[in-house]
Amino acid sequence: MSGEKTSRIPEFYKKPIDERLRIVAEFAGLSEEEVKLLRNFGNLDPEIADRMIENVIGAMSYPFAVATNFLINGKDYLVPMVIEEASVVAAASNA
Repeated sequence: MSGEKTSRIPEFYKKPIDERLRIVAEFAGLSEEEVKLLRNFGNLDPEIADRMIENVIGAMSYPFAVATNFLINGKDYLVPMVIEEASVVAAASNA
């Protein structure tokens, strides 16, 4: 991502998990250690997690995703969500 930070990430849900995680890490200024923690899906296969919920970047016994397109008080945010309901992240990202 270049220029001003924005949570508007076109077709974020279509990107591979590693690319999504790279974008989120850059946006949030995550350390390598924090990214390593997010890459650990535990016993949940990343491809299964990716089919369970939109925008998956990791897992915490449930899929761990981010909702995009959040502008709060003039500042862009990516909102982390750990949830099993597939439509919640998609609805929040497109509201």
